[in-house]
Amino acid sequence: MDWEKLLVNKTFRTRTPLKDFDGRDHFENDYSRVISGSFIRRLQDKTQVFPLQESDFIRTRLTHSLEVSAIARSLGKSVEGELVKKGKLNPDLKGLMPSLLTTSGLIHDLGNPPFGHFGESAIKKFFTQYFENSDNCIGWSPQQMRDFTFFDGNVQTFRILRKLSFMGDEYSYNLTYPTLASTIKYPRSSTTGNDKSTGNVADKKFGYFCSEEEDFKEISRTLEIDNFRHPVVFLLEAADDIAYSAADIEDGVKLGTLDYDIIYETFERNLQGGTDEELKVLSELRQIYGSFKDFSSDRLDLTVRKFRICSQSQMIQSAIREFLDNHDTILDGRYKEELILRSPAKNIRKSFKELGNIVFKDKSVMQTELAGWEILNGLLEIFIAAGKSPNFNGANNSVESRIYGMISSSLRYMFENYPSIYPGSNEQYRRFQMIADFISGMTDSYALNYFQRLKGIKI
Repeated sequence: MDWEKLLVNKTFRTRTPLKDFDGRDHFENDYSRVISGSFIRRLQDKTQVFPLQESDFIRTRLTHSLEVSAIARSLGKSVEGELVKKGKLNPDLKGLMPSLLTTSGLIHDLGNPPFGHFGESAIKKFFTQYFENSDNCIGWSPQQMRDFTFFDGNVQTFRILRKLSFMGDEYSYNLTYPTLASTIKYPRSSTTGNDKSTGNVADKKFGYFCSEEEDFKEISRTLEIDNFRHPVVFLLEAADDIAYSAADIEDGVKLGTLDYDIIYETFERNLQGGTDEELKVLSELRQIYGSFKDFSSDRLDLTVRKFRICSQSQMIQSAIREFLDNHDTILDGRYKEELILRSPAKNIRKSFKELGNIVFKDKSVMQTELAGWEILNGLLEIFIAAGKSPNFNGANNSVESRIYGMISSSLRYMFENYPSIYPGSNEQYRRFQMIADFISGMTDSYALNYFQRLKGIKI
């Protein structure tokens, strides 16, 4: 792969040229197109860890995405500077990599359904059970079925960015190919991906639905990535890991899920006897906690906030070093793992992951997730049953047509008028995809209220 092509200004539809006074590069233009859209605004009411929280301290998908964007930009700026120094990046391209990663960080979670990863699991489980009935498989290809049984928010992100933000045509935000490619962590279809046995991180899940397969192929050909990951995906993935691993613990402490002894014991077990960097992080945790002993406020809260900065800094340095040391391997498509898990900071990440598992098992989290499961399962039962009916989008007063009328008007308009957004001859696939677009696009609160109204619990 070559950076000249990886950072090219190419879109599916020709853009209106920027004004003479407009000094933005093409990735900053992408950022401006997305930042004011409704999909970004919905992230403020989508779960990061703790669903339906009233506390304004606890992170949502929006605050998480802003943090990822900032960390990704930092990684891009540092990597870019070193590549220019080493003659591996044309100085004329300077500024593009951090701009691309700033945008990628902001948009990387747009496709996440309500109630976070538990919402993903609810959708997958529903369709897995649905297709266990062989009668429901008639007319469906294996790939079409797996698009639903392996439903993934990352895949939905690519679909949203490519097609679903309706601006009067089928091009959505009309983002550049590199920005679209940066969101595809797993450059595989639902039949060629979802295979963890290969040891290649790119095979672990999938990256595009049937409906966007030709779009992915066009991007891959143009950028000459040959079905490998775009190299900035490794940096974005690291930024995501760095942001949420430490932040989840900070939120957990705020809500009383973790105490100092659990946190320290976990880091000591994983870092004791490790590298100088790891021992430094462990020492920092002790020192920071001790330095707040005279504070009247909660010193654990203060400790974890300050420790987050220290540990994230170490992970950022490690990710930069790992990318630069393996730059050529990454551009050849031969790098098969996540940066953080190969870096000197891997045990720091491991410690945060263990603590995160404790946070996710908190009763308040599990109760709300189970409620979210029931909500999404209930919505899917109603809409999928209606979607199977010939009356679904007919001009009649049937229950099914009324349910069709409950779907957002923009999705219904695109479904009826833009075959490229909902392509294919399988009418049920088209209908089910519109339903998945609608339900996965809901915020947590909207899904809850919508379900209650449909069930007659609330009028």
